[in-house]
Amino acid sequence: MFGRACRNLPLQAARPLQQFLNRSSLVNCCRPLHTRGRQVSGGPAFLCRPPFERQAFARNHHSRRHVQYSRSLATHAASASVAFANDHLEVLRVPCLTDNYSWVLLERASGKTAVVDPAEAQPVIAALDTRGVKLDAILNTHHHWDHVGGNEELKAKYGAEIVGPKADEARIPGIDVALAEGQTWKLGALEMHVFDTPGHTRGHITLWFPEAEVMFPGDTLFALGCGRLFEGTAPQMWQSLQKLLHIPPATRVCCGHEYTQSNAKFAAHFDPDNKALQARKASIDSLRKQGLPTVPSTFGEEVQTNPFLRPHDAVLRKRHAIRAAKDSF
Repeated sequence: MFGRACRNLPLQAARPLQQFLNRSSLVNCCRPLHTRGRQVSGGPAFLCRPPFERQAFARNHHSRRHVQYSRSLATHAASASVAFANDHLEVLRVPCLTDNYSWVLLERASGKTAVVDPAEAQPVIAALDTRGVKLDAILNTHHHWDHVGGNEELKAKYGAEIVGPKADEARIPGIDVALAEGQTWKLGALEMHVFDTPGHTRGHITLWFPEAEVMFPGDTLFALGCGRLFEGTAPQMWQSLQKLLHIPPATRVCCGHEYTQSNAKFAAHFDPDNKALQARKASIDSLRKQGLPTVPSTFGEEVQTNPFLRPHDAVLRKRHAIRAAKDSF
């Protein structure tokens, strides 16, 4: 019902989304602002990264030296753990760098394996070693260094096939298979569907395994948030998010970062009467206090509580109007 109601919304529905995306406290990559008014490569949103990341990000995204630099920043690293499992697929959550998650997929029927967005190679290798398996495929949602940093090392070690976005194949290191909107690819017996979801980057894709009930949106959709607009616009991002609205609510959303607590803080402030959101925030705060992960979520939870999937919502639009009126008071 939600999908049918929203699919044909005019692009004006993206205006509240633009307001969200313009607020540095809200947009994901919610990190300290260290700008001092300086201009650096990457545009205004780029300024919301702390200096050490801006320095790294401004280098060639595919530089091995860059990835090694970032590796030293790993603060949330822990061993891989089972994110969820069903009759078709087991998914391992692999913490990388400071707040990234890579995802190892173990397809049950064939024994084929894949990793989604390997930020770095060693944590992925360690996760594979615990299961005594090799890597068959690397799946990239977009070109950013913290999603492709492990590509070349993993390909060299295992001979894995690299699958990524057709719209951005020139920026995906080692790519073998380039996929676009509407195309499919198979991991063993499981069919993967591809959506072009630009906004965070111009060539971003989202990966969906319907039979296994799991989606990998990279940095397009987060738990209670959506990605910063590095190369796209708010209307473009809203069009991308609308493509996902028909996905079943039980689908697991395996996003690329642990940003949920900061996202929940904003969402609860902006939508204080949403009881489902308040309950979810309390659960998230409890998990993070224990140092536990908050992803994956389900798509049903996101539809209920993620403000970036609900810019059409009358309550949110009213609050947006009040905020806009205050800005011009």
